[in-house]
Amino acid sequence: TATTVVFSRHAHAHVALARTAMVVIMIASLMVLLRLTVMAAVVAPDVIEPLAKVFAGGLVLGLAVTAFGWRRLEAQGELPMPEVRNPTEIRTALGFGALYAAVLFCSAWLSDVAGAKGMYFVALASGLTDVDAITLSSLRLFSLDKLSAVEAVTSIALAVLSNLTFKAGLVITLGGWGLARRTLPAMLAVAAGIGIGLFLV
Repeated sequence: TATTVVFSRHAHAHVALARTAMVVIMIASLMVLLRLTVMAAVVAPDVIEPLAKVFAGGLVLGLAVTAFGWRRLEAQGELPMPEVRNPTEIRTALGFGALYAAVLFCSAWLSDVAGAKGMYFVALASGLTDVDAITLSSLRLFSLDKLSAVEAVTSIALAVLSNLTFKAGLVITLGGWGLARRTLPAMLAVAAGIGIGLFLV
């Protein structure tokens, strides 16, 4: 999400960088799917198979559109690089810890009160800005037998789709039409692939 913000602003300030920004944003978005799969392999290996099936379509379609944009990328000079903060800073770590605790609490409470539907609501809401906390929460509840594998995978997929929607909004509002018309088809391809995977699981 932070990458989307930074490079959307770059694309808005320098129109010639729109295609480069699209490629960077989509690579970052696709890496989220790979990261969550690795996370699941470590925390709850039994979820790997259904999660991989759901993410596979998003990865394949997203990579295809992103690769097409990459091939059309022309030499555009040196890309201004944003200042990168250390992700291990104590403030960042404490902030994520607090978010994870809040999401885990809400997820457990809503899953008890409203079942999987409550969990899905938390996934859609928390996934807007961060998918890691709801992913860890879903995997934790699966390990405690409070969620089935399909319910955990659905929660994670909904969080990713929510996050993609939020990033699409950032691309439109911060990057402008030049970036949006290049990036939105790729994001829609990822979302469509995940949607197909959810339907098949």
